[in-house]
This record gives sequence, C-alpha cells and structure tokens, in this order.
Amino acid sequence: MIKLYKNNAYKWFKFNNIYTIGYAFHNNYLYKDKEFATFIYKSKENIEEIVKEIIGYFAIVIQEEDYIILISDIIRSFPIFYNAKSDVTDDINLLKGELNELSINELLQARWVSGDETIYKDVKQIENASIVYIYNNKTIKKKKYFKYKYMYNKTYSFEELDNIFLKMTDRIIKYLDGKTAVIPLSGGGDSRLLAYYLKKSGYPSIITYTYGNEKYGEVEVSKKVAEYLNLPWFFIKYKKKQCNKLYNNKKFADIVNYLGRGYSIPHIQELAAIDQLTKENIIDKNCVILPGFTLDFLAGSHLYLDFLKNNIIESDLILEKIYSNNYNLTNNDNNIFNNKLKELLGLDKKNLDVKEGANIYEQYDFEERQAKFINNAVRVYDYYGIKWYLPFWDKSVIEFWNSVSLEDRYNKRFFMEFCNYKYKELMNYAPLWKKQERGKLNFLQKINLIWYNYYHNPLNYYYYFKFKKYLKYVILEKNFNYDYYAAKDYVKYIKKSNKK
Repeated sequence: MIKLYKNNAYKWFKFNNIYTIGYAFHNNYLYKDKEFATFIYKSKENIEEIVKEIIGYFAIVIQEEDYIILISDIIRSFPIFYNAKSDVTDDINLLKGELNELSINELLQARWVSGDETIYKDVKQIENASIVYIYNNKTIKKKKYFKYKYMYNKTYSFEELDNIFLKMTDRIIKYLDGKTAVIPLSGGGDSRLLAYYLKKSGYPSIITYTYGNEKYGEVEVSKKVAEYLNLPWFFIKYKKKQCNKLYNNKKFADIVNYLGRGYSIPHIQELAAIDQLTKENIIDKNCVILPGFTLDFLAGSHLYLDFLKNNIIESDLILEKIYSNNYNLTNNDNNIFNNKLKELLGLDKKNLDVKEGANIYEQYDFEERQAKFINNAVRVYDYYGIKWYLPFWDKSVIEFWNSVSLEDRYNKRFFMEFCNYKYKELMNYAPLWKKQERGKLNFLQKINLIWYNYYHNPLNYYYYFKFKKYLKYVILEKNFNYDYYAAKDYVKYIKKSNKK
C-alpha cells in the first residue's frame, strides 16, 4: 500500500512510478509540483547523487518492482511512515497498532520520538536526509546522504556569510514568485535578519506579525524592528475568549492529530495567531510564511562551556547534556533511554575528543529537536493551507556554520558580531530582547509566581487550561512546564484514539 495525501498546503504529485511533494533547486533552477516529479523520474538512475546536490524541502517515493525507495530532505519537512510489509503513507493512523511504551515515555519527557521509531511498535518514520530501501522480502536498508558535521581548519568571514545570506535570499525570492512573504517576527536575532535581507533585496510584498501577551518585552522589540525596516506589522493578542473557542471545540482533536503525527507533541503556540490572521484575511493561500527556525541553534545557542574547556570529554557527559537540554519535561529518570541513544549516536567509547563529542551533541539536536519538534511547527501553517519556506535550513547556511569554530559559536559570538557589522543601526534601535533570569524564591514568592505565570505568560497560556486545572497540575505534579501538560494531553489523545 502506498497512500500519500495528508497535507493541506502541498500536494503529492505522481509521474509514472514516482511520487513527490515539495520543491527543490538544482543548478539554481527551481523544480516544484509535477515538474519536480518529472525531474526525479529522469534522474532516478542517479538518485543518490542527485539528492546530495539539490537544496529544498521535499519527500520522494519511488515504487520499483522489487522494492520501494523513500527519500527525505535534510530536515524531513514532509514525514513519511512505513513498515516491513511495504506499506508507505504520510498518515500514521493508517498503520496504527500496538503502542511503543518507550516512545510514549520519550514524548512525555522530550517532546518527540528519536531515531526511526514512532508511537507504534511496528511503524517506522523516515529520518532527516535519509534514503530508505524497503525490499519485497521485508528487508529494510537505510542510508544518510547528509550529516551535520563540523569542518575544521576552514577559513570564514563576515563577507562570506553575507554572500551566503544574499544567495539564500535570491532562492527565497525565486520561490515566492511575487507572493506575499509573511515573517513571524520575534524579539530575537533570527527573524530580524531574515526581514532585513528580504527588505534590502527590494522584494515588494512583505508583512510581519507577532502574537501573545502584549505586555511581554519581545512584542515591543519586534514592533520596533518592523518600524525600522518600514514593514507592515500585525499584533495578534491572545485573548481568553478567542482562544478558549479554538482550543475547546470538537475541531481541536482533528488539529492535534494533524500536528502531532505520532512522533512529536503538537506545536500549538502559533495556532491561535494563524487562526486569527486567516479569519481577518491578513494572510491567505497566496502567502508564504517564512519562519526563522534554527539559525539560533546553528549560531551556537545550545553549546555548553564544557565543550571548550578540555581536549577529552566523557560520553556520559554528552548524554547528560543531551538530557538536560532536551529530556527535561519532568524529573523522571532518563536512564531508560540510555541504550537507545547510545546506539543512535554511536556512543560506544567512554571518552571522546571534545570536538567529536560536541558534534555528536549538536548532531542529536539537529536531527531530533530541530527536525522533529522545532520544524514541526510548520504543520500549523499547512493545516490552514498556507505554504511555507524555511530560509535557514538552506544547505549552504548549515555548511557555513559547520565551519565556524566552537569558540566563535559559543554564546553566538560570531553571529552577534556579524549582526553589528551588517546592521549596527538596527541593533541599536531595537536591541535583542533578553529573558530576565530569576533568583532564588521563598515560599510566598513561589505561590505568587504560580498566579503570575498563569496570567502573565508571554503566550497567555491560560487559554489552554483553566486556572483550577493549572493549579492542580502545579500542586500535585510540581511541574510548571507548559509543554509537559501539552504532552500529557497528546498522549491521552493517542491512547484514546488507539482503542477505537
């Protein structure tokens, strides 16, 4: 069985024995829709080399007589699920069976399911930059055609990075083809850089938006960035009545199913904003949303000081860092994932060269957190039938940051220096927003914080559950993490659906 249909914005196209979705650049020519399927058909004899050369967001299925080939882009923008019986689909519900308890626990702890596993025991998911062969004798073989890997002893400069961003912008404009570019603008550095380059390119149709709690510091910063660049800016205030209507109706189960896909908790924080923007006709299906995902990570925001201190690092410390940055929704013991992650990451040595260790640590972040959780936010856009483009997942951007030293990436030093080199006036006019760290709190302050967090969250999360329910969670489970409760609700939904 091959059944591919579950995307509201992008269509699957078939040409002979080829199925494709998405778009890609090859030799600077943009292939999309049926033309992309035709291009892959003509290139299929050399497909493993071709996918190394193209830049884009796509999935490919090739059905041969004795086997099926599945191919994902470097961030697996369009998830595909499969089993040893050669069943292939983008709707995991068609293959559901016995639940995988370790995967369920991983969803609750990390927000996603790592590797090629899913919430179901006998169902696999395609990983990023992968080529999967499923043979009629039920043998499955996998290859990776791109790896997140440091390239040391390579020179790099502001001028080179600027040139890469300019070429990236050229590709964006080719894809937009006159459509309105919509940039979700935060108070950080990623989205403003994107807005700056697109504005300076002279592209005529750009709008920006910000959402959440109007009292939150990021809102004012993003407004100032749009003001400086002379771009239209829309603010979607998250109001209790509006959000309750969205999150408590029958349609929400359908939304959760579409966004989660059996490998990630639903990324719902932008849902109310997109819902409102479409209802007010500020954006529609003739727009393309350009989020600034992943540049923050590429520039070094997730690096730890431990990777700069010594020449050797213990593999157990790498696991510890992965757990503290990712498996942190509860205080539960993460050791149940040790065997899985050691095999997944190839951590078969006690000690590693510190650069190799840092690469393994960030490779996990790239292939799991970024690809499966952060990038999964695009499902909100295509649920509403709106196309998207991920500028900073451009292969040339990733490869540049892989050449920058750990020292220059730590605390995003090189990135910050580049921003001041490129647009110092903008940085001075709208300084990057920084979250204020809290010191130690006494008992009364903690009680007050429960109330404050509920009513003053930057995204007004009170719409997701009422205060009594929130209070019950905090008192009984001593957990302030909103993602944990979203994960619990998603798992509850999975178990209920699986009984039907």
